[in-house]
Amino acid sequence: MSSTKLTLLLMLTLLVKESTLQCPLTKPNIVVIIADDVGHNDIGLRGSNQIPTPNLDALGYNGIILDKFYTQASCTPSRAAFLTGNYPIRTGLQGTPIVAGQNRSLPRGMPVMPEIFKKLGYETHLVGKWHLGSAYRSSTPTNKGFDTHFGYWNGFLGYFDYLTDFNSTKMEGFDLHNRLEAAWSDLGKYATSLFTDKAVEIIDNHNQSQPMFLVVSHLAGHAGRDGIELGVPDAASTKTKYPYISDPRRRLYAEIVNLLDKSVGTIVKRLAQRNMLENSIVLFFSDNGAPTLGPYANTGSNWPLRGIKLTNFEGAIRGTGLIYSPLLDRTGYVSKELIHISDWLPTFYAAAGGDPSDLGGIDGINQWEALSKNRPTKRTEILVDIDEINNMGAVIAHNGRYKLVTGVFEKGKFDGYYGDSGRSDKVPPYDIDAVLTSDVNVVIQNITDSAVLPRRIRHVRSELNLSWCRNEKSTPGINCSDSCLFDLEIDPSKTVEED
Repeated sequence: MSSTKLTLLLMLTLLVKESTLQCPLTKPNIVVIIADDVGHNDIGLRGSNQIPTPNLDALGYNGIILDKFYTQASCTPSRAAFLTGNYPIRTGLQGTPIVAGQNRSLPRGMPVMPEIFKKLGYETHLVGKWHLGSAYRSSTPTNKGFDTHFGYWNGFLGYFDYLTDFNSTKMEGFDLHNRLEAAWSDLGKYATSLFTDKAVEIIDNHNQSQPMFLVVSHLAGHAGRDGIELGVPDAASTKTKYPYISDPRRRLYAEIVNLLDKSVGTIVKRLAQRNMLENSIVLFFSDNGAPTLGPYANTGSNWPLRGIKLTNFEGAIRGTGLIYSPLLDRTGYVSKELIHISDWLPTFYAAAGGDPSDLGGIDGINQWEALSKNRPTKRTEILVDIDEINNMGAVIAHNGRYKLVTGVFEKGKFDGYYGDSGRSDKVPPYDIDAVLTSDVNVVIQNITDSAVLPRRIRHVRSELNLSWCRNEKSTPGINCSDSCLFDLEIDPSKTVEED
């Protein structure tokens, strides 16, 4: 063989290899499950034993636990960043979330994730919460790229009656929709169960000749009707199920999160039953931290982190992110790399074979290679927020080590440390067997050669446990009405300002 032919053959081989890496023959299904207002400390793998979440824990142990995953401080900004790949200041949706009846929405003409993935051949579905504008039909999900939407347009609603408040008035409206029509026939069904059933229905009916993009955006654990209700199917049983939790509302919240966990198990199991899991990416996260008290309080815990939803402290924005996929080269580890919610658009786009540079100058960064191979990320900073209405903002820099906070929300009344640690002697021990026998763990073990071992579970929980950084004797957080600079590596709970 001549040297010219050999050179051309080698070039062709390299091109085919590169093409294979960038464009999988079968694009992966992408399934995103979003919790609402679930606290940093309310998932079992973080170290608290209060609320059983065996399916979520198994998803993390088998996949990648994103320890430095950041969202925005409230619902609308987080969802805008997720779907556009941009910081909320680019969309005008920074600061506080949209309230029912308000004329705010995603900008017209700005591409969003479902529209982008439809061009890659995906079927696109949204189940549950939208919260990105509904004053005009053009702002609703099925006019923003989703083939179907079953759920609600506003920020919250009743867990059974699906009523929501209208712009802080005494008016109420029914906000459960199937595409653009009111879904009256589902009145009275429990929201978490209903949304789970709809997600399963989509999976069952999916034509596997096309890839599927499915977002399941739960109401759980947001406060429901009137911003107060913590709805569960059997409230009386929570007293015997969670006898170690003294606060009755906290018991209701625990049941909401436990039922959310079962929803995750059901969805992942159905993906496996339809032989779709082996070619799927499953992502779980909460849109922001818990509002332990204050507006829409749900008793969720961000312990030991400072602040709650709507503040710019870690308790509001340092979320629990879990990603699982057989397509990842490396799994079973805790990622300490800086990841922002805006990164998922370019990350999924790359995983689906697209070139992220096609997305233009967005703020999100493609994290697929970093996650898949457990390599350092290209992200070195995060613009947390610039909120000109509340005169506050924050930025994280130097690879996530330092954080500058300027101004506070509501004069700092929610800038303390809130929520139960879940680590008292009254709380039962962590149930490793429940994790190993969970729906998620069982179906993943059926398609993988590796097994999650009890000693690995104990090691990961110890690694994620931040109880070392704060205890009852810690000093109160300093006042950041002007500005504060924190070192997040040595002081993640932000009790001491840097000099």
